[in-house]
Amino acid sequence: MDWWPITRLVWGGIGFGFACLVLIVAWRARGVIFWNLAIRRELKGLVAQAEMAAPARKNAIGLIQQKCEGILHAFSPWKAADASHLHDFVRSIAACFFPGSERPELQVSLGHLVKSIDASLSLFDRIIHRPGLNRLKKINIRTIHDLYRWSDDMMQRPYVKWYVAHRYAVQRFGLLRLLILPDPLSWILFLSRKLVILVLMKTLLVDLTLFVGKLALDAFDREYDRALEETPHVLEATLEDLSRITLPPAVESDPAIKAIRQKLVGFPALLYSNPTWENWKTAVLKAADHIARRHFPDADKPLEEAAIGPLLHRTRSWLRTLGKGENVTIVRYVYQTRLETLFKARDIGDLVLSPMVRRLFRTSFSAYGQLKWPLKIYLRAKRLSLPGIAMDLGWILGKKSALAVIFGRTFDQACRELDWVYRISARAQSPSRGRNDTAR
Repeated sequence: MDWWPITRLVWGGIGFGFACLVLIVAWRARGVIFWNLAIRRELKGLVAQAEMAAPARKNAIGLIQQKCEGILHAFSPWKAADASHLHDFVRSIAACFFPGSERPELQVSLGHLVKSIDASLSLFDRIIHRPGLNRLKKINIRTIHDLYRWSDDMMQRPYVKWYVAHRYAVQRFGLLRLLILPDPLSWILFLSRKLVILVLMKTLLVDLTLFVGKLALDAFDREYDRALEETPHVLEATLEDLSRITLPPAVESDPAIKAIRQKLVGFPALLYSNPTWENWKTAVLKAADHIARRHFPDADKPLEEAAIGPLLHRTRSWLRTLGKGENVTIVRYVYQTRLETLFKARDIGDLVLSPMVRRLFRTSFSAYGQLKWPLKIYLRAKRLSLPGIAMDLGWILGKKSALAVIFGRTFDQACRELDWVYRISARAQSPSRGRNDTAR
């Protein structure tokens, strides 16, 4: 019996099956490959900039490259997505330009930060249109958390631990391992939908980290003009600008959202303390939980029902609002003031006020509204108190009111975007519910 035709047929079938397997892998991985190549091109562009850059910018670019490369090569980089890590990342970039500052991340004027956000929108648009992102847009945060837990469980298995310990040596023979001596475990893991999604999420994390790094780089790498002198003329013009701002009606008619907002930037909170980033973040998380529960009343963790696609698109919308300043109208002085100066606005209680000025506080807010009372109090204090106290009082009230505008309007915008995100996410999960909402 002639075995050669049979042998050729068997080897031909094996070769055909192997070729099909390679094509399937290439097809499944095409988005990841193109996305990674695009990110690496941007990183190479930054490295090319660093060769001719000043030492501070060169060091900052090195930090961005190190951070992104670390996430790219990490086997389980999910802890790098924590907000505290992102804050430390921005602070480390700022420290390259302001090494002697206690809070380097605040050494930027509000106006320049707004302009930097506006200029960075094209970078964020590139993230939204990356090849491969379409596979993530309909996936919600709950699914991603489940995948992270699955990944953590996988990391505890002996063969995975061995691979992590020897992966650099194994990668040297990657082509041989996958093409000449393919092992079933590698193919199964690579073809796994779970692994593909995790790789895509890691790539998205790198892309967002690169975006934040470039934004921080452009925001902090500049020479700052001296702030305007705090003269009575500038003060009065600033308070007049502030008093002419027209506050829009409340975004939310929900009493719970109104209560959260009042604790953040209401008159009692503004009088006795200054709103901070931590206060704002806490308020937005509370509002997000309330909004999510409204759209997902039966979910155990409604916050995790938000889908990636709507989150990215509405984050872009929120950045556009900040960059254009459409909902963050700021008076001329505060716009040129560094964040450090603005956020260090003293409490009113730090001033030694006359009994007459103290009485003004009890009546001015209710009589003139949230943004008109600083000017009224300053003008009356100037007539009734020492000029120095009146000026200090005017600047403190002006900065506090500006902080109320910034935190209040960004809170309103965040609530508006979050409501959109969870409404669209709910429709995606329940088409019939979406049709009923549309009909209403």
